[in-house]
Amino acid sequence: MFDSIKFAHQNLRKSATATQELLSELENKKIDIILIQEPHTHNSHRILGFPSRSNLFQTDENILPKTGIFINNKNLMAKKLDKYTNCWMTTVQVQLSKSLLIISNVYIEPNTISSSHIDLLKDLMKTFANHPLILSGDLNARHTLWHDRIINRHGESICELINDFDLHIHNDENPTCLTINGNSIIDLTLSNYKARSFIRNWASTVHQHSIFDHALIEFEYASNERIPQRISNTTRRFNERKADWTKFNELIDQESVARITQNIEHTNNTNTIDHNILELTRIIQKAAFNSMPTIKRSTYHKRSNWWDTELKMMQIVFNSKRYLFSKERNPEARQHLYDDFKSFRNKYIRMIRKKRLKKWREFIEEIDTNNTWGNTHKLIRQKLNPQSHTLPIIEDFPYEDHPKIIENIVNSMFPTHRSSQEYIGHDTSLTTPEHEYNISKEYIESLISKTSSRKAPGDDNITYNMLKASKGKISESLAKIFSKCLNIGYFPKQWKKASLIIFPKANKSDYHLCQNYRPISLLPSIGKLLEKIVQSEIQNFLISNNKINPQQHGFIPNKSTITALHSIKAKILTEKRNKLTSLIAIDFTGAFDSADWNIILNNMHQLQIPQHLIQMMHSYFQRRTITMKHNTIEYSKNLSKGCPQGSPLSPLLWNILINKLLDTLAHLTLQYMLICSATNIEDLHVALTDSLNFINSFSNDNQLKINFSKTKILNFHKLSFPHPISIDSNIIEVVNNVKVLGVIFENHHIKSKINFTSHIKSAVNKSIKIKNLVFNYCKNTFGIDSRKRINLYKGLIRPVLTYASEIWIDQINKKQKSQLESMQHQLLRNSIMAFRTVSKACALSLTKITSLETFIEIKKIKFFHKNHLQRIDTENFDMYIKELIRAKISENFENTNQNFKSFFVNNIIPKHVRTDFYTTQFLTGHGPFGDYLSRMRLSNNLTCTCDNNSIQNVSHLLIDCHHYHAFKTNINLIASDLPSFVNEKENFKKFKKLCKYIYDHLRSIESSNSASL
Repeated sequence: MFDSIKFAHQNLRKSATATQELLSELENKKIDIILIQEPHTHNSHRILGFPSRSNLFQTDENILPKTGIFINNKNLMAKKLDKYTNCWMTTVQVQLSKSLLIISNVYIEPNTISSSHIDLLKDLMKTFANHPLILSGDLNARHTLWHDRIINRHGESICELINDFDLHIHNDENPTCLTINGNSIIDLTLSNYKARSFIRNWASTVHQHSIFDHALIEFEYASNERIPQRISNTTRRFNERKADWTKFNELIDQESVARITQNIEHTNNTNTIDHNILELTRIIQKAAFNSMPTIKRSTYHKRSNWWDTELKMMQIVFNSKRYLFSKERNPEARQHLYDDFKSFRNKYIRMIRKKRLKKWREFIEEIDTNNTWGNTHKLIRQKLNPQSHTLPIIEDFPYEDHPKIIENIVNSMFPTHRSSQEYIGHDTSLTTPEHEYNISKEYIESLISKTSSRKAPGDDNITYNMLKASKGKISESLAKIFSKCLNIGYFPKQWKKASLIIFPKANKSDYHLCQNYRPISLLPSIGKLLEKIVQSEIQNFLISNNKINPQQHGFIPNKSTITALHSIKAKILTEKRNKLTSLIAIDFTGAFDSADWNIILNNMHQLQIPQHLIQMMHSYFQRRTITMKHNTIEYSKNLSKGCPQGSPLSPLLWNILINKLLDTLAHLTLQYMLICSATNIEDLHVALTDSLNFINSFSNDNQLKINFSKTKILNFHKLSFPHPISIDSNIIEVVNNVKVLGVIFENHHIKSKINFTSHIKSAVNKSIKIKNLVFNYCKNTFGIDSRKRINLYKGLIRPVLTYASEIWIDQINKKQKSQLESMQHQLLRNSIMAFRTVSKACALSLTKITSLETFIEIKKIKFFHKNHLQRIDTENFDMYIKELIRAKISENFENTNQNFKSFFVNNIIPKHVRTDFYTTQFLTGHGPFGDYLSRMRLSNNLTCTCDNNSIQNVSHLLIDCHHYHAFKTNINLIASDLPSFVNEKENFKKFKKLCKYIYDHLRSIESSNSASL
């Protein structure tokens, strides 16, 4: 916590240059909050020029903002007050330990003050009369009350407001606005009686050599309360990007690890096991502390590094020239100085843009790395899924209430529970496995290698990267620990401690409710390795003994969402042909968090799972804890039910819990999809009602709860039920479409079909959103290279377009297929930086990608072959697929234009051919060439300027045109025909230079011709 907040207040005159100068001025002052009036917007609806991802509050209305509040201190708990935020006013609240500090920033244009301004300000004063409140801004109000020379209409209104609410004026006698026409005090800082005594060090600063005509106002709010700050409670403690992994591995004490291994081998005592696990944990933690820095998060936003010394020097000259002309009274001399200032200003602004663009290009393009998933991908992801780092459920309330709120959150998400069933297991303390476990170190190393380094660690801060770096030294010890735990049926207690983090669910209206947050349990990484072993043992038993219902698709080997969707589709189409068919999508409230442990253990007994594994799970459930930390507040409780979301075991435990329901109800297609059919509507109504009643009864018996508001019925017929279907007085809504595992199902008027129109529209709309972001960051002459763009399309956009295409491809029409192909073509065209007129065949050939129809066809063949639905009669299936892809690519090549074919012999495009904006034009023949422009009716002149006779096409420009002979000689490029430009890697590099040179020359000729007209 800290006890003061530093403020700065500045009118920016809508200037980008002024914005940068303000940030430069405040860079080393550690200002917490900046109040800005007349910000730079470039006539948009957003304030520009401040650090990206900064906490900048402004109006959300589709209107030009005239004020904004920039929270420079990232640790302050600030929230915008929407009622008191509009185009001319921005208001925020800052959390104090026992109350709220209200800050309102106002800009009222000259001669525009009205009753609407005053009424809203009065309402603000009344609403927060019992809170410290600061009102600051450019009010364009002049009055002798605050030492101005004159009184204007704004001044009279504000003076009345001050008197009505006993506001204190913090201004001194110094002017806050200095212009050629005179000085005035129109920028005010006011406070109510709750805040006045805590505002200190108020000062206005006017730099003569400055771009501003308004003073920079600074003051400090020194609270009598401690001001809480936002602290990162992440379990990721170490900065692994700066880790010395060699040193880390060396610091793992081999002798200590060997001693732990020996201790484990010679004990069955659980306390000894726990003690040695703790020792191993400390060894890894100590090595981390001494080989990598801890993560340090800066309090204040950092400025972009493009603002360098050269710009700072230019800024001084710029301000000096401005000052000289503004003070000059001689008209002729003033005009001369102004012209000089204007010329330098343009140079200064161009330099700012140049520097900023250069750094932006370096950031976006990342030419020093081949990583596709770098900054461009991260920016797109951030735009698609904006992350909220605030928790309104906590931070919107007084700090003193936070401990109780956090306790309520944990108890609401993980309520104390008494099982409806007794655990029927016998005393298993002496049960040992039929074959004693002796896990090998090689198996542990393999298990560690397969883990994802992106997974967050538990409260011990040990990451999978640390385990990977030290696996050679610790795998033997881990193998002995895991073997011992399995043999005695014991799950170590420190691996049962979960750290709780909560995330706001998307598109919820009220984030003050617990149900609108998703809980995630962060568990120790080593403990999750043991969980994976236990999960594998139980699952292997269930599958090898056919204990799992065939309708279970989730987290089952060789099954997936696609196999589940295929099962649903097949069932619907079979039933729909001759009967009235309906689908019910059932939603369970907090399914994973509601799982009853005793019921799971009893189900394991009924499934005849080996006793030592049941004993292991019994130990796993005992004395589990969950801890939530927020800033300096922490709350823990013992768990009594639920499968922790984040645990490798959770999906399997849920499958065990729900398996009995699938065994009992034959027409339950999945755990939550019910398909019923009947020959008439009355019988269908009865079937649906009976099935739902059965599921509801099962849910009640198993401590689960159906969320009836999210449970929906989709009819695959046009008839209406005689009366609504209701369960426990809850009416189940009939809808036109239902999303099942990410695919939207609808009824089709043809009995042999299912309608996927809404799904295709949704996929296309999602892709358009991503496409627009890609196009924003990847221009023809700007952004990541072609290879990265192609990979970005393959990994980010094509999966959206083709998700579950094995299921719906045979159900959609030609127009919908054309929509999908068109979307792919737009993105591939961008990938090779081609003109809009480039054909699909050329784009597909240059990117070495098949058409979307072919890609989906191959996906479908693979799916049907793998799941034995339609096997391909071939000894080598992978080779069959490769040959199919090769044939389709060759077919695409045959459809390219003659110019394209003339570059590549034998229809083969060499691997080193990676195009850019310039080479693509020459390879495709679509560029600023005479023959192309003539075909597009953009020019009447076909000939080249070299002789005004030869047709200006690609072949002529590259081989015959004498304009470029000298350049080819300079770069030592020898090529007698078009294929020789691309066949060799070195020649292709020179070809790229030649293409750019010719393009620039052609554009310069075009510019000259345009200028002469």
